[in-house]
Amino acid sequence: MLKLSQALAICSSMFCLWLPQVNAQTLYLVRHAEKLSGADPTLSACGQARAEALAEYFQAIPLQAVYATPYQRTQQTAAAVAKRQQLTVTSYHPDAPEQLKQQLSSANHTVLIVGHSNTVPALVKLFSEIDVAPLTEQDYDLLYKVKLGDTPSVTISRQKFHCQSPLSL
Repeated sequence: MLKLSQALAICSSMFCLWLPQVNAQTLYLVRHAEKLSGADPTLSACGQARAEALAEYFQAIPLQAVYATPYQRTQQTAAAVAKRQQLTVTSYHPDAPEQLKQQLSSANHTVLIVGHSNTVPALVKLFSEIDVAPLTEQDYDLLYKVKLGDTPSVTISRQKFHCQSPLSL
């Protein structure tokens, strides 16, 4: 739990002022889709196809906001969903999960959060107080649904999308 002085220090940054306040009741969390290599890689062809499949999945689930870290792979994954929902992607810093939680603190809306293999399980725990298994570098298909409220719950499902690598054809 953050102390008031720590919270004020975090929120005094310009980044905190930039983020809009959103009230969240149901959170969906996913890891970015498959990526190329490099320092800040873009999505691979398979990753782009997975991002489109994710957008198709969320077509029947009205979202009020889409969040992603400022990296290309998360932004591109989130953009596919946001475009179909006529939303913009709001960036959050992966090293400031408490700040993201504060932005989503009151329960009212449905939100998608796109993160990384090392941040998604931690975010699920932060929002729900429920531990989930760590993700590996090969885990791209897990979708976490976190219902907030008096008794938070977490549902984990797998995307039905499967990408055939050109090497395996």
